[in-house]
Amino acid sequence: MPREPDSRKVESIFRAYDIRGIYGKTLTEKVMEGIGRAFSGLIEGKTVILARDGRLSGEGLARAFAEGVTSTGKNVTDIGMLPLGTGMFHAWRQGMTYAYVTASHLGSEWNGIKFFRSQGIGFMEEELESLRKAFLEGRPGESGSGELTTVNSRDVITGYIDYLLSKIRPARKLRVALDTGNGAAGLVARELFTRAGFDVYVALEEVDGNFPGRLPDPVSDPLRTLKRRLKGRDLGIAYDGDGDRMVILDEGGGRLTPEQVSYVMLSELLREQSGPIVVNVESTRTIDMVAERFKRQVHRVRVGHNHLVKGTHDKGACFGMEPSGHYSVPSIFPFDDSLAISYYFACALSRRQERLSELAGEIPSLPFERISFDVSDERKFGVMDSVREDLRKRYPNMNTMDGVRVDFDNGWALVRPSNTQPQIRLTVEARTGADLEALKGEFSGIIKKYIKT
Repeated sequence: MPREPDSRKVESIFRAYDIRGIYGKTLTEKVMEGIGRAFSGLIEGKTVILARDGRLSGEGLARAFAEGVTSTGKNVTDIGMLPLGTGMFHAWRQGMTYAYVTASHLGSEWNGIKFFRSQGIGFMEEELESLRKAFLEGRPGESGSGELTTVNSRDVITGYIDYLLSKIRPARKLRVALDTGNGAAGLVARELFTRAGFDVYVALEEVDGNFPGRLPDPVSDPLRTLKRRLKGRDLGIAYDGDGDRMVILDEGGGRLTPEQVSYVMLSELLREQSGPIVVNVESTRTIDMVAERFKRQVHRVRVGHNHLVKGTHDKGACFGMEPSGHYSVPSIFPFDDSLAISYYFACALSRRQERLSELAGEIPSLPFERISFDVSDERKFGVMDSVREDLRKRYPNMNTMDGVRVDFDNGWALVRPSNTQPQIRLTVEARTGADLEALKGEFSGIIKKYIKT
């Protein structure tokens, strides 16, 4: 059993949208048990659904969380190792709160936990702040002896796939290459696509919490294994460690932008669905071009898949998208699930005769770059305050919904602190490469100035 971390280190695991830390250093079974006790007061009703991804520390941490919850008289239904969205489907159908042990796309040394309401909307900052305070103050909640029950994950998977197949089927048999990255998506992806009638190849399918095949984040990884397997296939799909984000490759190995992915899905979705489109403040102007083609309004929300899903609910939207690889199609599920979305994407593509690269080429990509500046969690919000005040003097009409976004005729720049890592991020998009370099240089200089002071 690892030595318990001090309270300052433990406090660092509470983030804006979830809890995550390094196993054995900032996150242990004892810490997770305390989180379970503190969390019990936030459960809707008497029972929480619990699942986990394939990380090596996951089983012990999930068990400790369940012990903390049941010690307060609340109940836990453990549905085992599953992709995040598959477990969330079960919680949604049961109308129960959902807890999922994962560190998403981070490395194998990390783990954590995410929480969702029964509608599939993740806990917001204020709810996680309440949880943090309850945990640090050691508030145990009610005492009692709750019940721990288990549900066969195989039954959950079958119900999930049956539901998706009842929603949409492909129009023709595409050849699909999947890369589950030794993550939890490997438990479901092959069966889902095969039962739908696709010709399926799966790379790195075996769940392994060490992630030996590639990085658990497909956005950062070059995906060489998947690219080698694309010859003669129509598309490739890669998933992250818990299956809640995905990347699409065309038949030649070209990586689609989130806007191009959105365009393919919207070309099918908007045949029947009404309503606007929701994106976050980090999304490019290209999505506005896509929305204009379909004569739909665009609403921007704060960064974070919790805000994305809530935004689609609040705005009555037909579709939501984040550049990090998260998408929401409420007519399929009222939450973000990359397995379901990637399946919908493949079905939408099957209704078109063009190759995926040809469809993607219909949507232009403007010069775009995202830069991360390392700054400790203790300093980054103070640095961000200084940057905000500096920019306010220069650009009084800036958008401060989430960080600072400044729009110009020839582009835009967004500066915001990361909610998950010790970084401040600069995102820039412009009409030309020269405009991009000019904006990047100006805003990078301002950020660096305050990091050094």
